[in-house]
Amino acid sequence: MQDNRNTKQFSGFLLERKDGFDFLGWLLSIITAVGNAFVVVLIAKKRQLHSSANWLVVSLAVADFGVGVVVFPAGYLCFNTTVCNLRVYVAFHWFFLHSSVANLCTLTWDRYTAIVHPFKHLTCMTARRPRIVILLAWLIPLTLSSALVLGMYTTNSLTALKIIRLTTVSAFDILACVLLLYDVSRIIFVARKKAREQAREESAMQRSQQSTESIPSRRGKKHNTANFLIAIVLFFLGCHVVINSLILCMTFSCGVSDIGARILTLLLVLNSSVNPLVYAFLKRDIKTGLKQIIWRAKRRNNFSSSEGSTHLT
Repeated sequence: MQDNRNTKQFSGFLLERKDGFDFLGWLLSIITAVGNAFVVVLIAKKRQLHSSANWLVVSLAVADFGVGVVVFPAGYLCFNTTVCNLRVYVAFHWFFLHSSVANLCTLTWDRYTAIVHPFKHLTCMTARRPRIVILLAWLIPLTLSSALVLGMYTTNSLTALKIIRLTTVSAFDILACVLLLYDVSRIIFVARKKAREQAREESAMQRSQQSTESIPSRRGKKHNTANFLIAIVLFFLGCHVVINSLILCMTFSCGVSDIGARILTLLLVLNSSVNPLVYAFLKRDIKTGLKQIIWRAKRRNNFSSSEGSTHLT
């Protein structure tokens, strides 16, 4: 009798946890899809935001939008309905996740060359080069996800499937994390070095002219460019340390529970949901564009309210 009561209580606990994870999954997915779609529309509509760096941001936002639409919502429908091809879901699942990682790598590479090797960046980033970089950022994930699905169709060997998962999922993510960690470390080091050099130059100019009012500061853009990317990459690395640990545990059957698998899914979506917030608060041109939209909306509302009060009088 006591065992049955304990079993019912444990089942209720699991159902409550499942409902909580489902709610968070849907909430994060909606935030991810809406936020990244807004970034794409904003950059596409505002001509002053049309730059090579922002086209890389658009490509990353499209990949993150796909993560918001596919990873949890499609998975929820796939596992809760009978009409689902699991292999197709896995293909799209890892395609968009790898696309997000690859596009983050290309954006980091662009900012790395702009800050660490500025003269090389001017010669490399021609009008056609961003298109080639973006194309590669989508072709590599397509190749990896295709290899993963092909392996699932051609073999039933658990050992072979583990090897395919390690090479097409974990190896790609770990390599990307190492490259991102190196790039962001170099960006922080060089940005701080340049900031100190500029501070010394400004100090010398101020002392020579005995005035602090006529010397404009030149550090804002460098710091802004570095901070926006550093925030994205560090959050990505924090999430993916846990993500890759869980994936490796699942591959080698070291006892990942159902709750662990759900946490893995939430972290994958959370990583893509944060990026639009980082653009809005730390990327100067996008922040300016948002302020302009808010200012125009307030101006229209004030104009409409003033017209309404005029008609009433």
